[in-house]
Amino acid sequence: MVAVGVGAALGGAAERAARADAPSDTAPPNCLDQSIKDELGRTLRPRGVQKRPFTKDDRIQLVARGGLFAADLFSTSYIYGGAAAYWLTEDLGLEVSFDATPIALDLDGPVADFFGDDRFESPGTGYLALGGLLWSPIHAKMKIGGSIVHSDVMFALGAGRLFHDTVQGITFDAGMAIELFASRFVTVRLDLRDVIAVQEAVAETRLTNNLVASLGLSLWTPAW
Repeated sequence: MVAVGVGAALGGAAERAARADAPSDTAPPNCLDQSIKDELGRTLRPRGVQKRPFTKDDRIQLVARGGLFAADLFSTSYIYGGAAAYWLTEDLGLEVSFDATPIALDLDGPVADFFGDDRFESPGTGYLALGGLLWSPIHAKMKIGGSIVHSDVMFALGAGRLFHDTVQGITFDAGMAIELFASRFVTVRLDLRDVIAVQEAVAETRLTNNLVASLGLSLWTPAW
């Protein structure tokens, strides 16, 4: 009796193992046949990491720009000019720039009428010449008009001179910029800088923080 029971148990285990190895009749049907795969291939586009249009290292960047010069001590006015940068690596570049802006004091007219003379004797055009470093540690992508646009976030630090009779000593600048890659050789650049200088107007001399916001178009040379 014991032998019969053991044999029955072994036979049942073998039968269950055979059923487990056999293909199941209740398996879900494969719906992705060739026609559905072809349809999906026509309607879906592959996604993933997209390459940027070009790398910046060993390239020269030429920028033409214009914008707003929000002066601290004088009247807000426009600014225009350009810059040239040489990128040593993908993240670090050297830049020189030259811009021009009208420098005037809106209060000079009423003050001159009140005192009977011109207290602000140096209206005219200021010329801003700077040199400095560009650091681009952040690369980003954004979706604009149904396509992926690459961009770089940059930080700038430099020094030079704001050439005008009201300015004393060296001028410094610091700020940031966003670069949008439009094509292989063209980018759109938005700059926001703080131009720091010692200036004098209407018998007042102090350290000024002049905000510059500009929009520019950049052309890139091929890599050396």
